Amino acid sequence: MNWKEKKGNILKRLNERMGEGLVDERIIPTLDRINKFSYLYTVSSCSGRVIIIDLPKIGDKRNAVFAGRWHRRVEKKEVLNAIERCKRDGWFILNPPIIHVVCKDIEHAKELLKIAVESGFKRSGIKSIGEDKITVEMNSTEVIETIVAKDGINIIGEDYLEVLIECANIKFDISQRKIERLNERLDEPLLHEKFAV
Repeated sequence: MNWKEKKGNILKRLNERMGEGLVDERIIPTLDRINKFSYLYTVSSCSGRVIIIDLPKIGDKRNAVFAGRWHRRVEKKEVLNAIERCKRDGWFILNPPIIHVVCKDIEHAKELLKIAVESGFKRSGIKSIGEDKITVEMNSTEVIETIVAKDGINIIGEDYLEVLIECANIKFDISQRKIERLNERLDEPLLHEKFAV
């Protein structure tokens, strides 16, 4: 299968997933911009999220259960309700935006990495190199990860929860501004010449 066919198949699946509501809506405009370039296509990506995850033990993602998940700013009541649903160890996690882009060659990967870092995605890099593709991971630094429930019992006070949510929302907003900067860069005419639309 050649590059064009692979990209076509991936984008067909992406469109199906969007139609089913399985793609983070906030990241779709960015994915659309990237996918317009002939030598790039996106795979699993997220605009950033807050989750409450219920774990039997640290590191056991296989048996984890999402008690709450939001791709937006969060409010105290919904987070508290999610914490109360935890039956084991509950973790409050803010994940930054993460965008995976498959590039046809190293030149396009290097250019994309430059744009990502300049837009604020400081933890970006090459994730994998294949025979006919290079996968770039665009990642940011806005992270929070803290335990909020132990053995099904809420272990944090109301004041701490309010501060935690305030910090998470501030970091979420920062990450969204980085996505906006990235979108602006992806719209630049010079970039379209370099990426040979």
